[in-house]
Amino acid sequence: MSKAKSAPVPRRPAHFIGIVLALVIIGAYFLLPFVIQPERGPSTVAVLTESKKANELKLFKTGIEVIPLAALGILLLGIWNVIVPAAGRAISVLMSVAGLLVVVYYINFFRATPFSSPNEWGEGTIMGSLDIAFWIMLVAGVLAVLQIFIPRAVPEERYRITKLFGNQESVILFGLLLLIFVVGIANPRFLQERNISDILQGNAYIAVAALGMTMVIVTGNIDISVGSLIGLLAVISGRLVVAGLPSPLAWLIPLFVGAGIGAFIGFLVAYLRVPSIVVTLGMLSIIKGILIIWTAGERVTDMPADYHLSQMRPLGIPMPIIIMVLLTIVVVLWMRYSATGRAFYALGGNAEAARLSGLSQRRLLMTVFTLNGIFVGIASVMYSTQFQIIQVTPPPALELSIITASVVGGVSILGGTGTAIGSTLATLLLNFIRSAMIFINVSPFWLKTVQGLLILVTVLADLIRRRRQRL
Repeated sequence: MSKAKSAPVPRRPAHFIGIVLALVIIGAYFLLPFVIQPERGPSTVAVLTESKKANELKLFKTGIEVIPLAALGILLLGIWNVIVPAAGRAISVLMSVAGLLVVVYYINFFRATPFSSPNEWGEGTIMGSLDIAFWIMLVAGVLAVLQIFIPRAVPEERYRITKLFGNQESVILFGLLLLIFVVGIANPRFLQERNISDILQGNAYIAVAALGMTMVIVTGNIDISVGSLIGLLAVISGRLVVAGLPSPLAWLIPLFVGAGIGAFIGFLVAYLRVPSIVVTLGMLSIIKGILIIWTAGERVTDMPADYHLSQMRPLGIPMPIIIMVLLTIVVVLWMRYSATGRAFYALGGNAEAARLSGLSQRRLLMTVFTLNGIFVGIASVMYSTQFQIIQVTPPPALELSIITASVVGGVSILGGTGTAIGSTLATLLLNFIRSAMIFINVSPFWLKTVQGLLILVTVLADLIRRRRQRL
């Protein structure tokens, strides 16, 4: 007998609280006066943070730039809550942690501001000069934390907190937000705009490469040559633009070269039936050898100013962050809704069943490795345009970082499961951990140990989950 379907959870005012609080915070941050200054008068956060001279009262502002990012997270969670009201309880937990990222600025503010006498609140003092935006964002942030205690309807089984947090992406997001809050309390400099921006844009190319790796691993394969290929394609792009090729063409050619190399790997795996780990291990050595012989260890310099794509900031947002977010959204939607994307999951879950259902294993393998080459090409352009020079050797163990991001993000090393958003979140988590270690005076060399432990824990959890499904 089939179980009766649970009645849908109606939308109540509590489901809209995230959207309302987020819009209040964003509006107060950008539009309302934050502080009244002696010469400038009522000043918004934008005015306060435009330069050191603009902060006449020497107001504590470290970490204030995190507030709109936290509000954006609350807004997205609020929209999710309205679309899927049955998941309200689980979403409220994530929203509460996002609210902590607003509150963390105020905790550090009050810690840094002296309260030695009642006059600290008088006219002309820092506390007496705080304006409406300061208090509105504080109240909204506290409410975002406390909304977790609002009674909500008991959801059906799949939307319970235990089920949702059995999802790897939710666990990573929760851990990422909690990490930022805890380290931000321990060392407020961790929340500086420059540090957050450096973490996001400096490692966006790894997240993009991990998107291609995610598709490959979902099919039950792997590519350990991606690090060397990024280095080769970066040098090709840099040398072409130095030789006089227009920058847009120098950006596009690595994508075609990457697609060609990916297609060659796919041909060996699909038609000659050579295991992907063997093929890509060979390609790793071949590419490294070509790179050393061709460049003789010489760095690429003197690129024109319009070549540096990763240094552009349209609308004030670093280009690598825009590329990372857009490509993550595209891959998530494509893997979920396109026939080819769903076929990747079928191939990785059960290759024989996929074959019997009419799917062409050879075509799918050629497609996935070609796509992986394109994503590696995009990552190489992002990498090569970050700085004024291009090193002929990519960062050490870059392959491990990319594979770790995919696996820790919830992609089963055995194939068949995983999402692109998980790999992107895992990339951010690993690099936030690296930065956090510096700010809390822990050697960053411990990151390799953390990466290894995360891989082992993730793989073991996946194996346990698969065994339970068989029972």
